[in-house]
Amino acid sequence: MADTDKGSVGISKDVVTSIAGIAVSEVEGIANLRTSDGSFRRGEGMKRFVDTTVEGESVSVTIRITVIYGNPIHKVAKQVQTRVKAEIEKMTGLRVDSVNVDVQKLVDEGELIKEGDEECEPSEE
Repeated sequence: MADTDKGSVGISKDVVTSIAGIAVSEVEGIANLRTSDGSFRRGEGMKRFVDTTVEGESVSVTIRITVIYGNPIHKVAKQVQTRVKAEIEKMTGLRVDSVNVDVQKLVDEGELIKEGDEECEPSEE
């Protein structure tokens, strides 16, 4: 919570979590963690994969992701770290101490296309 001469400003943990979720969803090479979902969870839908701790002016974030095969895991993870840190600091003014990335799964892009096709088959006219 920031004190100013006109009062104080507090930023909810949920707001920080939402910012992190949106930032993660904009990184290329990440797939949906839940195989039962046909569509990729973007923005707000990513919140369930983000754990945030806010203590005073400092933030720690842990993010669970699935990487699409063919993308260098270390590069995708680094992009997630950089993007999340930059977005939280830019939008809130809080200091991000750590962004931990937990790569939980590696999937083939072909599997994603099959799942997506089953969910939204074109109608025959």
